[in-house]
Amino acid sequence: MPDAIPSHSTPPPRVREGFSSKLATRLAALGLAFAAACGGGGGGTASPRDDVPEPAEAPGAVADLPGRVVPLPGQPEGLVWDATTQTIAAAVRAPDGVVLVDPATGAERLRIPLAGSARHLALLGPGGPVLVPTEGNDRLYRVSLPSGDVTADTPVGRQPHDVAPAAGGRVFVGDELADTAHVLGPGAATQVVPAPVQPGGVAASADGSVVVVVGVRGRRIAAYAPDGRMLGEAPCGVGPTHVRAGAGNLFYVADTQGDAILVFRADAEGIRQVGRVTTGGGAPYGLAVDVARSRLYVTLTASNQLRSYRIDGEGLSEERTWPTVRQPNDVAVDPTSGRVVVAGTGDGFLQFLDPTG
Repeated sequence: MPDAIPSHSTPPPRVREGFSSKLATRLAALGLAFAAACGGGGGGTASPRDDVPEPAEAPGAVADLPGRVVPLPGQPEGLVWDATTQTIAAAVRAPDGVVLVDPATGAERLRIPLAGSARHLALLGPGGPVLVPTEGNDRLYRVSLPSGDVTADTPVGRQPHDVAPAAGGRVFVGDELADTAHVLGPGAATQVVPAPVQPGGVAASADGSVVVVVGVRGRRIAAYAPDGRMLGEAPCGVGPTHVRAGAGNLFYVADTQGDAILVFRADAEGIRQVGRVTTGGGAPYGLAVDVARSRLYVTLTASNQLRSYRIDGEGLSEERTWPTVRQPNDVAVDPTSGRVVVAGTGDGFLQFLDPTG
């Protein structure tokens, strides 16, 4: 099994990359990182680059990890924790599907096979269903909780990577290799709207009034109204991957290549960056927000670590760091108890932590 599990697909190059091409790419990346650092705000690019940010190549996990570690075969990555049914849903591969897990014991309750693999999951609301965008067959599934019944199967764009529910029962799906987002709604025709180049992360504010989409290749972030109208866009770091929503229309972006967390505010007036904190390395990747306890959790795939930050308005203050299972590509939090689960994509494990204990 490879050490790194790529999460964002890179289309095949037009020509074979030689030494000079590799050198040029590295120099461009260094130049972009320098410009972002000098700008103090995370920076961005005016035009898409050829490289796509990926999780770092993870080292081997250490022994005697904190918390409870349980096996979950299938390279688990996408995670959601539903407090209403006390169910964790995890996306798995080979065979593709979703596994429902008992958070009290870490035991599998049910495996639901699907005709495609997912990278990210989302809850339509408390109690589910789970929204499952599958990259291999360009579909969006709805999986009910706790039964695991597949209640809908909808075609979307090429390689749907992430998904978020919006106000009015609408759902935004980022079509990673189509540079679009599908907007699905009850009783309304499906819309297809332009998105930043190679949309990766998708997130919606708590009230669903604003949805943001991160273009991992374009290094841009765009904000939308629930009806698909674009409210604005902005540069988004050195190499962003994922985004999660916090309180007060704040959004947190993992700038994986820039080793930073970027803070954006999005509303009807548009979107703007309001903060940035460096992680000091580690290639930040997976994100989870505990709104009730004002905490942000970030996985660092280069060092197999989970870090928490205290949220204070638009600011972030580093709190604690835990060693994790190998290749921690995702993290989820129980909004009721504050417990956290980390997906060890590299070796097939889940790790449960109680940061409040």
